[in-house]
Amino acid sequence: MNAIGIDGCRRGWFFVQLTGSGRYHIGIAEQLEALRVAITASELTLIDIPIGLRSAGAEERRCDREARKLLGPRASSVFVAPCRQALGCEDYASGSSTNRAVTGRRLSRQSWAITPKIAEVDTFIRMLSERRKLREMHPELCFRALNDSQPMGHNKKKAAGHAERLAVLSRWLPQVPKIVEQARARWPRKDLAIDDILDALVGAVTAARPGALESLPAVPEKDDKGLSMEIVYARGTV
Repeated sequence: MNAIGIDGCRRGWFFVQLTGSGRYHIGIAEQLEALRVAITASELTLIDIPIGLRSAGAEERRCDREARKLLGPRASSVFVAPCRQALGCEDYASGSSTNRAVTGRRLSRQSWAITPKIAEVDTFIRMLSERRKLREMHPELCFRALNDSQPMGHNKKKAAGHAERLAVLSRWLPQVPKIVEQARARWPRKDLAIDDILDALVGAVTAARPGALESLPAVPEKDDKGLSMEIVYARGTV
């Protein structure tokens, strides 16, 4: 097994790599490019960032719409992805204006905040020789799948949310508390938040089940660059 989960953090990209028999590796890469060798060598890497973007039309990505329907109280955690043209904009005003011109919608501040990372992943995956090695996940959908189809009951930024997510993950990977403890000891909270750790962990746990994976939608759409617009989760419990 060689499965990786990645989540964006203030310092760059936090990753958890599971290699079987209880072995794991954690780290922060300031640029995704630094993880190219690891991603290429992995069986699957799941990342919490939109992959595949609209370049025309008002219709939102189908994977995002379907994810919200499943997430119920956690639906607001699925942001509207920007159009590809917004990736090259330098500030929120121009990005939001560009998005409105292309899709008819302005960008939320939350969507704009992750646009630089979306652009980084978009550039990276388009240069990746095996694009299917890197796929999009959404942590809340993955947590739901690992929790008997029940969305998390608490906000991931709150202590109660941390506790319930830690409990879910620990059922699937006993080393989770140790991994979290090591990550918190190694990096200050200003660089790595607890929810970043948990989100990367659920991506790694999900990626470690390659035979149990499905996606939303079941038949992914393609964007104009040939990238799949999908969100991966663990089959059987969603």
